[in-house]
Amino acid sequence: MKKNILILSLATATLWAEESPPAVTAPDQKEALAKHREGSTKLADDQDLLSADVQDLVDSQTNPKVIQLLSEVETLMAEATDELEQQDTSGETIAIETEIIEKIFEAAKEKSR
Repeated sequence: MKKNILILSLATATLWAEESPPAVTAPDQKEALAKHREGSTKLADDQDLLSADVQDLVDSQTNPKVIQLLSEVETLMAEATDELEQQDTSGETIAIETEIIEKIFEAAKEKSR
């Protein structure tokens, strides 16, 4: 669980760093946009892989509250993946990632009770 929180935190930090394509001059714009698109696609792929890990966690749980929280995480991760596939690294996408981290943290606390 801690590994997943760390990975999601890193993904969110990367999103913040790539929130929007940097302001560039015309000759550099094409390259900058391509780099942003590449980064968003990689994050979408990483998010999709992490979503599979969350499904494994859901399957291994017995606490209904933890199952509910992790199921919500899985839904949010799908939303974030969709946004990233559209190269949307805006504040809305970052908010989804933040909510994912908060729900994973809440599930971890619930599980430790």
